[in-house]
Amino acid sequence: MQHDPHANTQVTEVALPAALTEPLPDDASTATIVARTAAETALGVPGVHHLGGIAARAADQLRKQLGRSAGTTGVQVDEQDGVLTVQVAVVVSYPHPVLDVAAEVRQQVTAATRQLSDLRTSVDVRVLDVHGPFDDEQSPLGRAAEQATDAVEQAASSTGDAVKRAAETTADATKRAATATADATKQAASATADTTKRAADATADTTKRAVDAATEAGERLRDAASESLARASEQAADAASSAEDAAEQARDVVVDAAGTTRDRAADAADAAADAADDAAVAADAAADAATAPRHRDQP
Repeated sequence: MQHDPHANTQVTEVALPAALTEPLPDDASTATIVARTAAETALGVPGVHHLGGIAARAADQLRKQLGRSAGTTGVQVDEQDGVLTVQVAVVVSYPHPVLDVAAEVRQQVTAATRQLSDLRTSVDVRVLDVHGPFDDEQSPLGRAAEQATDAVEQAASSTGDAVKRAAETTADATKRAATATADATKQAASATADTTKRAADATADTTKRAVDAATEAGERLRDAASESLARASEQAADAASSAEDAAEQARDVVVDAAGTTRDRAADAADAAADAADDAAVAADAAADAATAPRHRDQP
């Protein structure tokens, strides 16, 4: 326990209760450390018989079990708005002056707590009782009070155990619920991924089939067009050949007709010439016939 060199009263080494000798956990808060230090410091002030009374110690034990605040027997520490509020409940030994003991406790606790934290500290000391020689032998009322204290402490311990078990059960249930939620989320994500993959595969297959069908239709159309073009070419060639044959035939017919017409014209010309010759002969004969009587009439 540290000693403030500016304090007027030396801190007396005293036998500490078991609750103040147990090691603090590594993750102890500042308020918990201040509570332990304040208790040790207050017990070292001359005139302090013990910390806390029957009801106060029971209440402190209950608060400690419930975890509502940081504290130890007879000391309560609260941290709020940057201020450490320390409440110390003491029982003064007779015949020490009560006010002097309370003032010394306040001074010593304030000096000790300021070495642990930079926060502003407020220390309140309450004197619960005075312990004198008449308190050495325990009266029936004292024994009853002690039994009541033990009962309260046991009840507080049982309550703390029940609260601890309830907290552990709640933590386990929360953990199981979180695990179940994570598993459900994982399964849902996996199912969604599978569905998406199947949909993508189906879309790819459909697209491939459509492309294949379009390609096949294009090939069939190209083949049909090629066949139609070939047939048209063949038909055109046949038509050209037929036209050529018809032209040859027409030319032959024309030639034949022309020859026949020429022959017939020649025949007609010969016949006309013959007729002209006959006409000339007839004309000569007529002329002779016309001139013959005139000669007979001449003397």
